[in-house]
Amino acid sequence: MSANNNSRSGNSIRVSLGGLPVGVIQSVDMRDDYSPEALSGIGDIHAQEHVPSMARHTLNVEEMVLKTASLLKAGVAVENGDDVLKGNVFDFSVVDKESGTVLRSYTGCSYASGSVTVRKHAIVVSSAMFNALNVTGSL
Repeated sequence: MSANNNSRSGNSIRVSLGGLPVGVIQSVDMRDDYSPEALSGIGDIHAQEHVPSMARHTLNVEEMVLKTASLLKAGVAVENGDDVLKGNVFDFSVVDKESGTVLRSYTGCSYASGSVTVRKHAIVVSSAMFNALNVTGSL
């Protein structure tokens, strides 16, 4: 007998924000943008190289809001502008549940924006976007 474990599944991954698992996270979209700019010279329209100009790391998190746990209750999302001015940052990790290996880690994350969706006959859903200062690891 052999195990069929050639791919990663969300069922075998744990996500933590600030070192703690939060609520019932439904999805995480991790994006890394290095804003490459084309390098070319006078009299030549062809790019010779694409030079990274700024690293931008963003996380989009969607969760089911529980009465006892949420991004807001965990302190990673903010209630209002006064909370934003506190400048709180945290680290975000994607961890293999079986081995405990950190697969991807974003450091210096801060809340950028978010929304809450309330629909009839549905669980309340909250989404938030965070900006990170750096990223390490790969999935």
